[in-house]
Amino acid sequence: MNTAIVTGATSYLGIELVARLTHENFKVHVIIRDTTNISRLIARVPDVNIHTHNGTQKNLNNIFLNVRPDIVFHLASKYVREEVSEDVEALISSNILFGTQLLEASANCNVKRFINTGSYFQFSNGQRPHVNLYGAAKSAFTKILSYYNNLNKFYSTTLVIYDIYGPSDWRIKLFPNIAKAVKNKLPLSIPRNEIFLYPVYYADVLDCYLLAANKLIYEPEDISGKYYAVRDKTPCTISEIIEVFEKVSGDKVIVKKGGWPKPEQEIDNIWRGKTLSGWKPSHSLLDGIKSMLKE
Repeated sequence: MNTAIVTGATSYLGIELVARLTHENFKVHVIIRDTTNISRLIARVPDVNIHTHNGTQKNLNNIFLNVRPDIVFHLASKYVREEVSEDVEALISSNILFGTQLLEASANCNVKRFINTGSYFQFSNGQRPHVNLYGAAKSAFTKILSYYNNLNKFYSTTLVIYDIYGPSDWRIKLFPNIAKAVKNKLPLSIPRNEIFLYPVYYADVLDCYLLAANKLIYEPEDISGKYYAVRDKTPCTISEIIEVFEKVSGDKVIVKKGGWPKPEQEIDNIWRGKTLSGWKPSHSLLDGIKSMLKE
């Protein structure tokens, strides 16, 4: 039985990853802050092992020495839609400092396998280097990750996440907002101009994490130090997504264009990176939305 440490375990994706790893017979330990709300995690995976990080390197080293993980799944991050000066400390602490502490704890405990979670905001496709501090911080952390790779003969890979959707999603995101509008016949605010997205059903994203873990455990040289995009082949627009919701539900969505302003710091030309060999989404947009509306 492999032992895993998971960060970001109280996020929508993190909770589902913990549940999936448990189902796959991993012994799962999660690291949280003392202010973290764990109610959804406990409801989904009652027997999960929980460790509280007080912010110090010594504390994190002790957690790793006690757990002795075979692999780390690093999902924790901090994202702010419209950044202001007051967000700087939290963005740097979550997206750079905490990840670096994890790497140092891994080195101290001889943990050799690490899956990092990236974001397409790290890439700009010819625009200025980064469109927001979040993307710059995520990019900076991958450089630190490369340092530990070289220093400790450490195996890691970065899965670049796009737009995740699925049932029981409580986040204030596009897909849950559309589902709510459909079910309650409410008006839906969307940007005036179209935005292209690469939505991927949550279970397909979990498949990618499990495949990456398997490769790092058994064939680490093949993927170590590389980025992989967790995306579908072709993007779709918000209008196209709404059309699928309408097709599944049989109801027309009341759309209010311009009610949800497009962020000033937005990537218009989304990076299309290489996907992990052996992985592709198995759920169509139609099937995924059907599962959302069944709730």
